[in-house]
Amino acid sequence: MDYCIRGRSDIPLFLYGVPNRDKARLTTIMLGYFHLHKLQFESIIVFEDQAEIPRADLARLSDVGGDMISSLDATDDLVRKLEQRAA
Repeated sequence: MDYCIRGRSDIPLFLYGVPNRDKARLTTIMLGYFHLHKLQFESIIVFEDQAEIPRADLARLSDVGGDMISSLDATDDLVRKLEQRAA
């Protein structure tokens, strides 16, 4: 994970920045591993530009990931989701 935020609950919030296909694939592997081992967590994935990620990679990531932010320009959405999860 890129960042771990401890919020109002004991469940960690993992924040991932995904600038490209390779990071999308790595994040998919990490989140899949956490699910396989039944870890309790939430996640937010922030794309540099979600439209640049190949559809197959995006589909696999959406299966294991939590909330997603489509681009770095969507700061209002990121703040809202962070407040919902960690405030």
